Amino acid sequence: MNAPFFKYDLFGDEISLVVAFAIGIGFGFFLERAGFGRARMLAAQFYFRDLRVLKVMFTAIITAMVGLFLLSRLGLVDLSLVYLTPTFLVPQAVGGLILGVGFVIGGYCPGTSCVSAATGRIDGMVYLAGMIGGLVGFAEIYPRVEHLVKATPMGQVTLAEQFNLPYGLLVFAVVLMALGAFLAAEWAEKVVGRKTPDPDSLLAPARPLAPVRRFAIVLVSLGLVAAFAGNPYRGAFARVDTKQLALDAGNKADHVSAVQLADWIVEGRNDFLLIDVRDAAEFAAYHIPGARHVPLAELTSDFVARNERIVVCSEGGIHAAQAWYLLRSLGFPAVYLLFGGLEEWKDTVLYPQAPPATAAPRDQVEFARRAAVATFFGGSPQTTGGAAPAATPALPKLAPPTPAAAPAGAPAGKPKKKKEGC
Repeated sequence: MNAPFFKYDLFGDEISLVVAFAIGIGFGFFLERAGFGRARMLAAQFYFRDLRVLKVMFTAIITAMVGLFLLSRLGLVDLSLVYLTPTFLVPQAVGGLILGVGFVIGGYCPGTSCVSAATGRIDGMVYLAGMIGGLVGFAEIYPRVEHLVKATPMGQVTLAEQFNLPYGLLVFAVVLMALGAFLAAEWAEKVVGRKTPDPDSLLAPARPLAPVRRFAIVLVSLGLVAAFAGNPYRGAFARVDTKQLALDAGNKADHVSAVQLADWIVEGRNDFLLIDVRDAAEFAAYHIPGARHVPLAELTSDFVARNERIVVCSEGGIHAAQAWYLLRSLGFPAVYLLFGGLEEWKDTVLYPQAPPATAAPRDQVEFARRAAVATFFGGSPQTTGGAAPAATPALPKLAPPTPAAAPAGAPAGKPKKKKEGC
């Protein structure tokens, strides 16, 4: 589950890194306390001597699955905002096989190797160094194998959608599967690994309501509730909080100024999506660099991920306001208007007016900065004087960059793609 809270202005990039660091420390601490920083402990599962890795992972899976399902049904979590990794069936199956072989040989998975290395174990450091080397090597060859990596695409799918199953029934089935896996793991540890069962294990002849058995009963009960609780995702219809929409529109919390948007683009920020809702001819004539053309009729509930921060723009703002209301009604939580539309963009970003000569030095400095931004976007600052005002400047033409000439004798072919990582 991705949680890009900085997209909603709850905190910035720096705080998100601090939060990620704190979560990573906690995750590593509990892995180490569970013994997952030792290769011998991890490798023991392949010999059926100690299957605690399987137990811990299944416990985490069913706890998260049942918890998210029920929290969604209670209206506390919107599952449509949870990021689903796109499925590429064959490459991911091959990658999983390679990861499994590496796990068996090295005794670590990526997460546990980091824990082992952090605690000073040499084998963990070697494994981690090999993993980093593999990532660097993959990044180098990625442009040549990209077509293989993206083969058999299936999009963002779930088992419930793929097999037309009720979500709650699938949750209950996974809970039962996990319970069966726990029983099979304890049986294998006892028979194959000759391990004495813990007093609180499911197979041990202990008191009937030992903690592990109470936990199993609670999870099975919650799974049974989920089986009859319906679909955790929102339907095609959404309830509109008209009071909240009116408050947002009234205090301009949903507005982004043209100057602010220009600064975001110049800074290279990638935490927002700029949507232009004008018709195709107007968009082709001129659009803000980086904008994506999406007509009003194509603004559906699945046109982008629901956790995107979206800025909508149009010529003067009317169509953008319609798009804002539509997207908010569809449940997109972070939608903003380009205040004044492209007219404001033209007046304040492309062709800013110079302040009078008697303006304060601070205003002069600000204009110099805005003039540099205007040049960046192909515009030009407008000076003031006693002469009659010039005609309204035309919008700059957006021409694609001219490719560099190939050296003499070089073979023709596709331009080299930018290197990408995993």
